[in-house]
Amino acid sequence: MLSHIEDGDRELKKPVMFTEFGLSNLNKDYQPSQRDRFYKTIFDVIYKSAKKNRAGAGMEEYNDDFGIVPWERRSTYSLITEQSCNLARIRGLNQLKGYLKELCLEGH
Repeated sequence: MLSHIEDGDRELKKPVMFTEFGLSNLNKDYQPSQRDRFYKTIFDVIYKSAKKNRAGAGMEEYNDDFGIVPWERRSTYSLITEQSCNLARIRGLNQLKGYLKELCLEGH
């Protein structure tokens, strides 16, 4: 992760997204607490990157003509929210919890 953030900062001048990571429950001697520790480590690295305005958590000054910041444009934010809720409805809103459920019920 750190080398990707470094490359994003220095070489690419682009943000880096960490979108797929995890710890398999099929690993020998797997314990759920191991997954929690793993996620905390990942989230801590991303948080530290964000505090320093580094590539691991976005770099608006390197934004190109494809970049978006959804909350800066209400229509873009609404479109992404609507798509997220549409996908969530496939599983059923009754399975959603907390803010996502409130958000998806809000507009419908």
